[in-house]
Amino acid sequence: MKSGWRGTIDAVGTRKLPPDPDVLGAIGLSHKLTSAIADLVDNAVDAEATHISVRFVEVDRRLVSLLVSDDGKGMSDKAIDDAMTVGKRRTYRDQALGHFGMGLKAASFSQADVLTVMSRTSSRRAVGRRWVRSHAKNFDCDVLDPVQVRTELEAAPFRGKSGTIVRWDRIRTFPHSDDRRVTDDFLSKTFQELRTHLGLVLHRVLKLSSISITLDVLDADTGETGAPQVVEALDPFAYRRSGELGYPKTFDCNVGDRSVAIRCHIWPPRSEALAFRLDGKPESRQGFYFYRNDRLLEAGHWKGAAVPSRRLQLARVEVDISDDLDLFSMSMEKNTVHPKPEFVRAASRAKARDGTTFIEYLESAERVYRKGNQPNRARKEVVPPGPGLAPSVKSAIMSELPIHEGRAPMEIRWKSLSEPKFFEIDRAQNTLWINTAYRQALLAGRRGGLNDLPVMKALLYLLTEDVFAGAAYGPRDKDNVEVWQSILTAAADVEALG
Repeated sequence: MKSGWRGTIDAVGTRKLPPDPDVLGAIGLSHKLTSAIADLVDNAVDAEATHISVRFVEVDRRLVSLLVSDDGKGMSDKAIDDAMTVGKRRTYRDQALGHFGMGLKAASFSQADVLTVMSRTSSRRAVGRRWVRSHAKNFDCDVLDPVQVRTELEAAPFRGKSGTIVRWDRIRTFPHSDDRRVTDDFLSKTFQELRTHLGLVLHRVLKLSSISITLDVLDADTGETGAPQVVEALDPFAYRRSGELGYPKTFDCNVGDRSVAIRCHIWPPRSEALAFRLDGKPESRQGFYFYRNDRLLEAGHWKGAAVPSRRLQLARVEVDISDDLDLFSMSMEKNTVHPKPEFVRAASRAKARDGTTFIEYLESAERVYRKGNQPNRARKEVVPPGPGLAPSVKSAIMSELPIHEGRAPMEIRWKSLSEPKFFEIDRAQNTLWINTAYRQALLAGRRGGLNDLPVMKALLYLLTEDVFAGAAYGPRDKDNVEVWQSILTAAADVEALG
């Protein structure tokens, strides 16, 4: 039989091939908990909400559910069906953050096995739908009792004529340990990551609007909620003074017969600003920052226009792709942007209006980094910071001070102390113990955790580190500790009395 290739083969019929229900388990696999929640928050922003609540729910002191509530315009019966239909492409406003019509399902099923959506508009009755992955044969979606849905909506954090609640149950990424410390550490870490992630990707939205986003924990057994944490805008370009005179500069990328503007920044060296350090890894945050409709999609990647280097960590470039979507594609999770090769080539050849080339911009960023990061030999070596200090605090210490590599890390922990004193020096365990008798007063209603009270712990580290560094615990060290103990215990007693 002769082999070959034919351009077109004739069709002799058609067959309807519906998707397998297991597709619900295959969508959103690239989501993390933070990016999945961000997708739900995007939907709330598109619904013109002014208040958005992200609430973790505990039952019997174990995390069981997550609720994202908003006071937006809500959904009608048809609209909620469209939102819950897998694969249905919705119509979005030009300025909407949504794009694919899969965000709700992809985000939810990346984390949970049960997705419930409850909503009402200002003029229609409450409606509710529920997807259960294990019962999704034939894509039958549960329709919920509107009376019960209305009751749930009336118990939401924001009471108004309209709004939506998205609820996740059977969440696979929640801790399932019976050890309360595991849950506390998870919540402490997750709240920090959420505030950073939501504050970063929505920093323009938060600055340009009156939208508020809060995070809290509901104890369903008592009906009490912890003190809410507010998400603040985290602008990755919010330096007080540029690292190089003349920056930021706008460069023109000429792609065919059009020009795409990119704005190039150079951060000042050795910055400890959260807006620079972000998640504690500024080296991984160099490169392009892609925005669509003021929503940050990806925060830092050169996409082949430059070679990543530690020396380029001060270089960040703003790119708004809203009007040039044909030159870019973004992932369904809205956390990755793939520019077409012609844009990457144009960026590497881009010029500013004063004639500066993109290559010269990169060279300037390297030069500023090298000049500003010469080691300061005058600073003495310190004991490495250990558990008990937040990762960003430890990173700041290690970037500012030379670390004594031969010493064990200094830990800062809580425990009950028999004597009425604020702290205890334990050189044998390389640990500074803080008396738990003062913990609740110092937390002032906030949730505790391994890395709680970072300012106080950082000050204690700077105050006592020298005691742990010395080979001997001499009379001068003991006298210093006695003075610190007396003053800090008195101050803590005042704090405890309120």
